[in-house]
Amino acid sequence: MFEFEMIVAFGAGAALMAMAPVVKKMGNQELGDSMGQAGRTMAKSGVKVGIVAAGAASKVVRGVAKGAAEVAETFVDLVEEAKSESSSDEIDDSSSSETNSSAGKDNSSTITEVTVE
Repeated sequence: MFEFEMIVAFGAGAALMAMAPVVKKMGNQELGDSMGQAGRTMAKSGVKVGIVAAGAASKVVRGVAKGAAEVAETFVDLVEEAKSESSSDEIDDSSSSETNSSAGKDNSSTITEVTVE
């Protein structure tokens, strides 16, 4: 909505400012001056509306960018935690399988030492 109003006000003001010298040349000095002033005021109002709209949009964009940065940081942290847990799980699995295989060897040697009388 602000963009449309800005464009209309600026365009109408610029058109009046452009037509003012033509009206002056045609012999109506007062009307030309009046058109120039009105056009200048309208164009300035259009620019002011644009500045306000740009300021509001800038605040929104900064808020969205800050939120996106926080989400990205959280996601990176989550990925790092998952990687560290995954690598620690692999280490635990490999050490427990080595323990089980070495325990099996000890049990078999213990069984062979048993003698029956």
